[in-house]
Amino acid sequence: MRRMAGAVLVGVVVLLVAGCSATSDGVASPASQDPGVSQSVSSSSSESQSPGGGRLPHSGAPAVSDPLPESVLPEDPCDAFTREQVEYALGDNAPEGKREEIATGPTCTWQDSESGAGFGAFYGLNPPEGLSAYYRNTKPQVEVWHELPPIGGFPAVAFQKYKDQVSCTAAVGLSDELTVDVPVSPSRAKYGEVDPCDAAQDMAEMLVENLKERAGR
Repeated sequence: MRRMAGAVLVGVVVLLVAGCSATSDGVASPASQDPGVSQSVSSSSSESQSPGGGRLPHSGAPAVSDPLPESVLPEDPCDAFTREQVEYALGDNAPEGKREEIATGPTCTWQDSESGAGFGAFYGLNPPEGLSAYYRNTKPQVEVWHELPPIGGFPAVAFQKYKDQVSCTAAVGLSDELTVDVPVSPSRAKYGEVDPCDAAQDMAEMLVENLKERAGR
């Protein structure tokens, strides 16, 4: 795993693409600044059925060969990261996480109001189409789209709504129907020094390792 330079990495903003439950332009944003993303997943078969009756995966998304069940997600998304990991990202005085319920599932964000740094853990439960929903809904809407190397053995992407956006979101397909998203953006002092997509990938790797540990893997 690459390690980011400096403890204070991120100011969070997240953009959600919720498929047919999205807004008229296909995008719902729970934060008011600069967006990232979130979506869902939860099945063991690479040919599982989508709610519309189609097969998963679709739209060019990769299949998840060794999925994790939805039950591996902590009930409270603020427990997705350890306190040590939160402090690694935001420093010793890192704030506690703030939980919210949004259309795609439970979320938790950690935001340092002084530095502008932050990150989040978003469960992609609705629609239950995993990364397929991102490939269909998010990819056409964003200016930056990266297919990442597998994170903990799971397919993943990173994206930014705009090329000059300070935040970036990494979305990991835990199964063909379930995703976890990690939106990240650097502190104001780190703008231009830290690649937010590298930071999002690093934090997503931590989160996936936590989930694999919960699953006994």
